[in-house]
Amino acid sequence: MKSAINILWQKMFYLIDNDLPVIRPTLGDYVKTIETQKRLDYVLFYNPNIARIEYQSALNYTKENVQEHHDKKGLESRLFRNFNRKDPNQGLKILHILNQNIYGPLFRKIGKGYGTFQSIDPDSRQITYEVKNCDECSDLPAVGSKTCFYFSGLLAGIFSALFDQSMGTYESTCSTNGEPACNYEINNTRDISFIDKLDEYLSLKISDEVLNEVEKALSENILESLKAETPPEPIVGINSHISHIIGYQLRILNNLEQNPEIFSETYRKAGVRFSNRLVEILKSFYQVDGEELLTEALPKYYKQQLLANIESVEKFQDGFLITISESVDCAGLKNLDVKPCAFMRGEIEGIANIATGKHIRCDIHSCKYDSGEHFCQLELSYLEEKKDIPDWLKEIEEQ
Repeated sequence: MKSAINILWQKMFYLIDNDLPVIRPTLGDYVKTIETQKRLDYVLFYNPNIARIEYQSALNYTKENVQEHHDKKGLESRLFRNFNRKDPNQGLKILHILNQNIYGPLFRKIGKGYGTFQSIDPDSRQITYEVKNCDECSDLPAVGSKTCFYFSGLLAGIFSALFDQSMGTYESTCSTNGEPACNYEINNTRDISFIDKLDEYLSLKISDEVLNEVEKALSENILESLKAETPPEPIVGINSHISHIIGYQLRILNNLEQNPEIFSETYRKAGVRFSNRLVEILKSFYQVDGEELLTEALPKYYKQQLLANIESVEKFQDGFLITISESVDCAGLKNLDVKPCAFMRGEIEGIANIATGKHIRCDIHSCKYDSGEHFCQLELSYLEEKKDIPDWLKEIEEQ
């Protein structure tokens, strides 16, 4: 898993300056922001306990890989030993140069749009970075919480590498807290007051009412996306509605590497829960019901939303077999020891249960990492429902 993450970082840096070969020949290499929010940010609302893990995983892998990129660019940490200590204007100018040439192109590729360094405090050395139209929260409702933990960890990792010391990042403003932009505060973790604010930031708490509000907003945005007559152009920027597939995959693999059991199960359960909303979208947009939700609407939806090509949905006596190619979760990846498609499996399992009215379990029948094929196959199996038998009836049956 670690080697796969490092390879993705290398591809991302190469992508900034060069054209990579196309990863998904049919669907293209960009992902709609609304779908990344559904598959990544929604999971945080579903289980806010993983916010701290996501932040730390982003920090660790960003620091390691950005340090290597700094070395290639000739950026040595000694150049920043006395950074912004006396002249905040000069420090801000240096940051603008770095942002324009190194960090800005990286952030735009992962879907962040154009961020800018706003200020430097010469006493505390605190740096503020502002992002408008943030891909993690721009289309989500104001729920009174700050939720962009992945990008916070990304910034913390970058500055830990740049300054060669332990740095942290928290949000002072966020769109999901009702503010017009996300402002990230970056500072040395030796600052006690800063650490207290960081700890408070990472202690995310979400109520059921908030989760329902987020689900409703995502559902409305997905339906609006489906109704759009033309797909978004693959140009990432300040008003972009897409991000590159590598940025999406980096975030999933970061989390899975930290704790594969917890994250896989969390993604799966979140997918099952959101399927209740998605079914209503499929019914409304494609005007189908019953098993056609699974056999007709789902393949159309996945292709239109650039999630995967569902090549076929075959029905058998004991369930269904779904054949998939160009999945956003694993396209272009190799030799993973953990399967990254947990949300998709949960989502499809939930839809199958509702579509058939039966209890169904979704398992991986064939994975391209195991089989060497270009396709993945998911097996939907009917489960026997256990009936509660009264003790007195059991006694009769045993006679």
